[in-house]
Amino acid sequence: MKQGQFFLFVLLVLAGVMVAAPALASPFATEVVSATGTFGPGSLYSDPSAALGKPTTWIKGSDVGGKNMACSMVYPSWNTDPEGNKLITTIGAQAQITVTFDHNITNDPLNPYGIDFIVFGNDLYWGTGMVGPTTNMETYYVASGTGWSDPGIVSVAQYLEGPWYTYSTGPYFDTTTYPTQAFAWDRENDAWGAELDWTKPVNPALNPTEDFVGLSVADVIDLYAGSAGGTGYDLAASGFEWIRYIKVESSSSTKLAEIDGFADVAPVPVPGAVLLLGSGLFRLLGQRRRK
Repeated sequence: MKQGQFFLFVLLVLAGVMVAAPALASPFATEVVSATGTFGPGSLYSDPSAALGKPTTWIKGSDVGGKNMACSMVYPSWNTDPEGNKLITTIGAQAQITVTFDHNITNDPLNPYGIDFIVFGNDLYWGTGMVGPTTNMETYYVASGTGWSDPGIVSVAQYLEGPWYTYSTGPYFDTTTYPTQAFAWDRENDAWGAELDWTKPVNPALNPTEDFVGLSVADVIDLYAGSAGGTGYDLAASGFEWIRYIKVESSSSTKLAEIDGFADVAPVPVPGAVLLLGSGLFRLLGQRRRK
């Protein structure tokens, strides 16, 4: 529920109007409405519907002794998940995938850093050596703020027929800005911890080549501050107050971007003081009614 919706809900309740709780919308893209061009190579990476729903958490461990791997900034999405479901789609030259959500994504300046939606690819940071299922992320370091990078272009629209706005000069998804990081790092047990927030962007003021190089992966995860990564987009640049459709495409014939998922950014939680004010109003209303 956006903050404006929350305040309206409180006001209606205070006025004695019975209000049904709003239906919970999915924070992720729910439908592919258009997919044209060539995808792949191979059937494993040629299904546009792999971009729907939550981005990758676990990856089937086909190259690490059969043990499953957590999707991280140093081991990106590929192959399938442990149940055999496809994870990413490779977008060929001149190809495009358009997805929609089951609700409007709004231009909300109260969102973290003003970012309104996030696009996830399968980029990574080069680290100090090989990564395996038991790698300790406190002693595995980000060697550079660069790595796999296949820049993809994003466009947005309110209606499928347009008009469309294209982020032609960036930001680009599937780059090494903030690779996907599915889980926190549990320093006490030297293991992957709680799943991170797909609807929270990384602070865009962080510069990977300046702020992350030489740090342990665990330290960089801490700088993500609870975010699961991805490339964030502000709708203010588009001029739209809201959008319903997002289109992704590769930037060139040699840079074939991979798409893993999309997320609507959750608004900043309503401050506790506001909730206390609301509860105080409820008590005041009850006192007046008793009188």
